[in-house]
Amino acid sequence: MRKDTTPPHMLFDRRVVERNIRKGVVSRDEYNDWLAKLGDAAPNSELIQATLGSDDDDLDDDDLD
Repeated sequence: MRKDTTPPHMLFDRRVVERNIRKGVVSRDEYNDWLAKLGDAAPNSELIQATLGSDDDDLDDDDLD
């Protein structure tokens, strides 16, 4: 068990977790347990539709300022 007081959400942040595992700060099993305990956030999501491209062909050069 770890003795430091770093909050788990910082230890298991996906941007640094591999480094923490390599350094021995957390184990792969601890990380897998953390992932298993995370809830599904899909019910909190919202569908957003966007169109990428040049649909704004009717803009004049003056509109871009």
